Amino acid sequence: MATGTFAVLVLASASLSAAAQTTDTLTAEQLKPLVRDKTWAITFGGELKDPARTAYWDFKADGSLCGRHGGNKAGTKCADTGQWQLQGDAICWQLQWIGEAYGYKSMCSRVRKADGKTYELIDQSGRVPSVPFYPLN
Repeated sequence: MATGTFAVLVLASASLSAAAQTTDTLTAEQLKPLVRDKTWAITFGGELKDPARTAYWDFKADGSLCGRHGGNKAGTKCADTGQWQLQGDAICWQLQWIGEAYGYKSMCSRVRKADGKTYELIDQSGRVPSVPFYPLN
């Protein structure tokens, strides 16, 4: 196989893979009711079954965000606050300081349905590995 043909095949394969990843993520219309006025059980770098690693974040209808640390219960005082919004088919947020060391203080992600009531955030920048979450309400 000629080198040029191989390069074309690699590029075509990468394009098909990227297209497949985008088609299984939620659209903005599907995402709105999943986020607006919802509390998420979310974990960065852990299992949702581990209460010490699971945090509860409130995505209020006015665009404000209340972030709590892993191990804190839903409805407790916010550890950090910020803003969230939908940008196209992605959810984006900006917190004041939570996640700064790990790359999720400011993040835009697509959402993919996982198992049962669980979803995954897929960071558009590629800095943060897939993040599991599920809405509580």
